[in-house]
Amino acid sequence: MTLVFGKAFFLRTAINKNPMKHYLTFSLIVFLMTSNLLKANTRYYRLSYRDDPSTTIVIGWSANGTSTNAKVYYGTSDMGINWASYPLNHSIDTTTSYVGLTNNFARITGLTPNTKYYFVVKDDQSTSARYSFKTISDNPNDDITFISGGDSRTNIPIFESCTDGNCRLQRQNGNKLVAKTRPNFVAFSGDFTFGNYFGTANSLWSDWLTDWQLTIGPDADGGLMIPLIGCFGNHELNNDLWCIFDITNSNNYYALSFGGNLFRFYTLMPTDGGDVCADAAQLNWFTNDLANYTGTSSEPYWKMLQYHTPMVPHAETAPNQSMIDCWASLFQANNVSVCFEGHSHVLKYTWPVVPSSAAGSDNGFIRDDVNGTVYVGEGCWGAPLRTLYTYYNANQAYNWTRNQAATEGFHLVCVSKTKIEIRTIKFDAVASVGQVTSSDPACTLPTGISVWTPSNGAVVEILNPAANITDPLNSIKKITVFPNPTSNFVTLTVKQKIPKATIDIYNGMGKLLKVVACDIEGDYKLSMENLPKGTYFIFIEAEGFSESHKVILE
Repeated sequence: MTLVFGKAFFLRTAINKNPMKHYLTFSLIVFLMTSNLLKANTRYYRLSYRDDPSTTIVIGWSANGTSTNAKVYYGTSDMGINWASYPLNHSIDTTTSYVGLTNNFARITGLTPNTKYYFVVKDDQSTSARYSFKTISDNPNDDITFISGGDSRTNIPIFESCTDGNCRLQRQNGNKLVAKTRPNFVAFSGDFTFGNYFGTANSLWSDWLTDWQLTIGPDADGGLMIPLIGCFGNHELNNDLWCIFDITNSNNYYALSFGGNLFRFYTLMPTDGGDVCADAAQLNWFTNDLANYTGTSSEPYWKMLQYHTPMVPHAETAPNQSMIDCWASLFQANNVSVCFEGHSHVLKYTWPVVPSSAAGSDNGFIRDDVNGTVYVGEGCWGAPLRTLYTYYNANQAYNWTRNQAATEGFHLVCVSKTKIEIRTIKFDAVASVGQVTSSDPACTLPTGISVWTPSNGAVVEILNPAANITDPLNSIKKITVFPNPTSNFVTLTVKQKIPKATIDIYNGMGKLLKVVACDIEGDYKLSMENLPKGTYFIFIEAEGFSESHKVILE
């Protein structure tokens, strides 16, 4: 209030000299005082998950000075900052005092899937701005988009530098792109800050949380906030994620299912350069959870993971054979499709790989386009970039590396039942990038966005040949594909005509080779002549119908 009183004194003097301006001056004083009073005693807003993302959300914030009796007021209609008009409210469930902050969390349950909610945080002192969030659909037929990335820490003075000399600026640019791309959530692969470097944990986390507010969407879209799934990095302190984001497990490993059974997303905690098998509690939990979601009625269409330290870094350090031995075989056995890694401050895509020491393998992995897992990374959300090298060989790649680069960016992932699409978004010309809106379809890219386009293509596609979409028509129009294996063509046999069908043929690396538009009736011959020997995936789609098949060409 000091500033207001100072201006009031000046204006009162002016009133005495010029009474004709009394009304306008008094109005200005009221405006200044009201603006000051509306300044919220809450700040650093963030969202996270502890349970089903379709029906729950955690709303977190930090106190800004004195804050008493704070509650979240919320509903499905936008009531602005008129907190009393929201039909629902929820008190604080847990509070942590950590890194100089008082962090409050409201764990809200009983929400409706695929629904936008508006909310304010009100305490006895003030009311926050109006924000919103959207619950995830529980229907696996609905696409889900998320961002994967990490390593937003700032540089070590003297020893490290960033693009344009400002790590924090790159972090802020990435955060602004979160708001513009409007994903369903962010999977953050660790190294939020530099930890407690020379006792700076408090200021570093305050800076990080200040910058995270840039991920909030425009007011016209309700101030949409994006939930974060946090991962423990080598620069995190043990209680960082637990105390700042209220994650579901204080041991820093957990899993969440999205879109009903569309995908299950795991967050693991590797030790930096250590033996992950030594953490028996985590390994037992992970092994048991994979077993519960593999070969059972609960198995999702996809399984994905994030963890911080890569198995085979593309910069800085040597491969971690213990991670490969302990985890990678579990990935292969339990149909894990994608792993998102951090730590090395470079970009990379791999081809699908499995653990192997056989001829043709390279540092613990060999390419396998049918059974392999794709690895994506490795942490470029503003942290100082590093030099690319393969086990101390500068600018070389492993024989299963699809592409690599040293530039800032995060990964935009679009998930449907039939495929996963991954693009890397660069932090270029952020001010000129457009805004995705609520009316845009899922996985829409904003105008003007910069996408990394390496030699093997801007989009990594991972196909799911087992993802037959079930609906009433499928029982009538089930397709039989034979012969399989084949040498030059396959016959698609149907009991009932499928009009206006589209047949897409992909190779085992996910590259679209051929598109055929036709009516499928009786026995339809699909030519595969002039294609090299190998594994192919055929996707047949028509109105109300979709089906996929794997074909071996000999």
